[in-house]
Amino acid sequence: MKKALKIVGGLLVGAVIGFAIAFLLIWIIDGSEGIERAMHKDINVSKVVISVACALVSLIVTAFLQFALHETGHLLFGLASGYRFSSIRVGKYALVRDGKGFHIRKFFIQGTGGQCIMTLPQDTDTERVPYFWYNAGGVIVNLFLFALSVFLLMNFDLGMIGDAFFYMLAFTGAFIALLNGIPLSFNGLCNDGRNILLMWRDKRSRRFFLRIVQTAGGLSEGKRLKDLPREWFEDIPVDTPKDFFLLNNRINYAALLEDLGQFDEARKVYEEIHALGKDVPGLIKLEIGADHIIMELLTTARPEVVEQLYDKQLQEYIKSSYKFSPTKNAALYAIALLHDNDTARAKKLLDEMESHCNDYLMPGEYLTAKFLVGKCLERNV
Repeated sequence: MKKALKIVGGLLVGAVIGFAIAFLLIWIIDGSEGIERAMHKDINVSKVVISVACALVSLIVTAFLQFALHETGHLLFGLASGYRFSSIRVGKYALVRDGKGFHIRKFFIQGTGGQCIMTLPQDTDTERVPYFWYNAGGVIVNLFLFALSVFLLMNFDLGMIGDAFFYMLAFTGAFIALLNGIPLSFNGLCNDGRNILLMWRDKRSRRFFLRIVQTAGGLSEGKRLKDLPREWFEDIPVDTPKDFFLLNNRINYAALLEDLGQFDEARKVYEEIHALGKDVPGLIKLEIGADHIIMELLTTARPEVVEQLYDKQLQEYIKSSYKFSPTKNAALYAIALLHDNDTARAKKLLDEMESHCNDYLMPGEYLTAKFLVGKCLERNV
């Protein structure tokens, strides 16, 4: 019954949206007179077809522009706030800066259209973390484009193509600004507005945020976690996954234990998070699933635990992202070598990882993955 109601509700919402778009397009073309003719079934079909085509093309182009300029907004306001550039991504393509210059690389996280990774100097005061303008920068740019589009539409005759483009630029700008500006979380990812709200409420969240961006910056520069300042990783257990920044601090701490070779301790931290059950956001559970499996295989190696963790959902997630993530490739390697005893597949996965060694968004993560692969080989002897 619930599924049936959802389907019916979806159809009704879709129908309402469809009618709204149709009448909006008619109004764009012929104004109020067009609406009156439409009500009397006197519509210029050729104009409607052309306008629909213009609107669809404009929607695709402006959505891409708004996503790209949203991330550019983070970049610009981050630079103005004292951040240093690490990478900027739109879709699967990222512009990355390391010690050798700028490079184009591929990376993707489900549920994100883009990402701007910046870092702060090591001596940044944890009490004075510049969090607002960096997080708000993307929304500010989207709202600026929305206001610019409205101004142009109200004051200039732009023609059918121009009208369609700027109407869609206004629509996508408003939509993306609301999606990122109203404090929300999506399956474990906080949007910009929620990040600001959490850090405004809690100084500890600001400190965790600082460590997250500094850690990401270190990995982008090719450093391993064990090479970063130890005080960046705080051993604070998590009793509720609702504290987003505390949860991410705990995950970073577990990753540090991995990189230090303290596999039993790391496994226990992942078990601690896993024990929180359904309260753990789905994306977070999927993101740490690969690490949890590697730690299990390098310690207690309980087949039933590996099979429980490596369910269909995690299999699909790792399969869709292992080419961008050396850690997930290492998880597949560990499963093939230590769980399935498939040395041929393990070798193929290792060769694939090494062939992409210069393509990963965070070279430091690749170095850790290679370390874990070596430990798997030692355990298999």
